[in-house]
Amino acid sequence: MIEPESLEFPPLHCSLESTLGDYYQDFHDAILIVESGYHGPMDERGIPLLTVPGQGEYANAVTTAQYALANMTAIRRGERDREARARAQLDWLVESQESGGEWAGCWLMRHDNQKYAWLRAPWTGSLATGHALSALLRGHELFGADQYRESGEAAYRGLHLERGQWTLFSGDAEDLWYEEYPAEVPLHVLNGHLYTALAVLDYARVTGDKEADERWRQAAATALRHLEQFDVGYWSIYDLRFRERANVHYHKNIHIPLLRIMARLTGEHAFSERADRWERYLSSRWSRVQLAVSLRVRARLAR
Repeated sequence: MIEPESLEFPPLHCSLESTLGDYYQDFHDAILIVESGYHGPMDERGIPLLTVPGQGEYANAVTTAQYALANMTAIRRGERDREARARAQLDWLVESQESGGEWAGCWLMRHDNQKYAWLRAPWTGSLATGHALSALLRGHELFGADQYRESGEAAYRGLHLERGQWTLFSGDAEDLWYEEYPAEVPLHVLNGHLYTALAVLDYARVTGDKEADERWRQAAATALRHLEQFDVGYWSIYDLRFRERANVHYHKNIHIPLLRIMARLTGEHAFSERADRWERYLSSRWSRVQLAVSLRVRARLAR
């Protein structure tokens, strides 16, 4: 089985231009993860399925959108045989998007979340909508299919609908958080927030929408304002509610690249300085020992 932390997901195309081009992060290696069966099998259309122990196999908008972005990067690098696979993912996103009701514009998870007990099927989060939005807007740019842009526009609207406890964003006049896992007490998951913020930026770039641009800027400023809280002195953490230590893959291939992307897009050196610090943790034996101890303690307490 492939080990995700052995792969590389560096920053790729950190642009603010109206033409999107490649995604901000190089997801090309996600092809290796998906096609190795790391998440689960593929269906007859080539859509990756997530194997959920005790519940079955389900298509998942997060994995599907990342796989679409990875295939579109491959196409831009000359791998034309990837076109059918990319379009299959984008078509699935269009077909699976909720067209009405409470979750209009979103993609529902049809399985219970194994990690957070309050998330029972059907549920969704900002990351699913955000990644799908980023993939669909790039799909429209690459293939010219109007349904991809229309679906992306519906996703942007769905992301910002008020749904009480299940609203996909939280905050106040100062902070704007996008919530990967909606909850009465917000989690503020770092990667879910930042990836969704990048999707809002995509929408602002493509449409010129001033409110979307303001939301992107507020979300970026929120992350910067709270960035130190995601640092425990030897490693990065996944969220601010449970303060779960990120695994090596998330620390190396998600948190650090995201901070470098944010630094390039915003010009805020504090993002790159924190990324440098987290790079040092990655190469520090002391940090690895601290991480191992904290994970053992967490596992023991969870029993």
